[in-house]
Amino acid sequence: MVKFDIVSGFLGAGKTTFIKKVLESLDNQEEKLVLIENEFGDVNVDREFLKVSGFEVYELSNGCVCCKLKGDFLLTLKHILSQKVDRIIFEPSGIFILSEIVDLFKDFEISSKCYINTVTTIVDAENFSKHIQSYSYFFRNQISNASTLILSKTQFLQTEDIDVIKETLHGLNEKAVILTKNWTDLSPQEILDIIEKEPAGTINGDSTTLGHDFETLGIRTSIILEVNQLKSILEKCKAGRYGTILRGKGIINSGNKFLEFQYVDGHYTISESNDHLVGIVSFIGKNLEKQTLKEAFQ
Repeated sequence: MVKFDIVSGFLGAGKTTFIKKVLESLDNQEEKLVLIENEFGDVNVDREFLKVSGFEVYELSNGCVCCKLKGDFLLTLKHILSQKVDRIIFEPSGIFILSEIVDLFKDFEISSKCYINTVTTIVDAENFSKHIQSYSYFFRNQISNASTLILSKTQFLQTEDIDVIKETLHGLNEKAVILTKNWTDLSPQEILDIIEKEPAGTINGDSTTLGHDFETLGIRTSIILEVNQLKSILEKCKAGRYGTILRGKGIINSGNKFLEFQYVDGHYTISESNDHLVGIVSFIGKNLEKQTLKEAFQ
């Protein structure tokens, strides 16, 4: 039977960063591994961030597999399972309703060949209070159905604040293992222990399905921006000039190198990279000023 590992988490929690650590940890394992990436936007920036060779990646973009792309996901999964595969790692979109996976596994062609092994939910500790209040349904659903909960960005919080979050998480999911250690310090063996534990319990189905009222904008661009120019755009995002942006990410040419940026609820980081050859950006939010935002990157 093929292992199906889910790495869930709300927008900007750090799913892709964690998956890269998983892939690096599995690099020496004798497993045939396939990764399925679900990007809610119409361009897949995460595919560019995952620069770990040797793994096959399937992309499902411009929607969520729990609703709009459910049929595409089933076809993709069946195609993968027709091959020789040992493990599938699935990164759903940040607004994936985790309980919807129950319906996907009702298909006998899938359930007879594949089982849900682990469900790891990455929890953004820095934005925990805001997310659990403003996006409670998605957030709580992903937390309550996890077999392991991993807090990201704990380096920005005090110990007592982390303890409060941990207590809240335990109230939402008393069975899950909760890891609060700064995950940049997790060893390859600790990463492997997370996905090699006992198979996850039953995911709770939910007859209530909420629509996704989020907007997206994806852009492939050849624009050249210096660091200060990119910062200026992200500061405008922060000020609400382009609407309410919850999540932004991208790769931008700055002339002699490329810049990677991550934007989550008013917080952003910019780092240098020489590994990319394309300019690509993606934004998710509400009431987006799409034309104005598009012009900023073109």
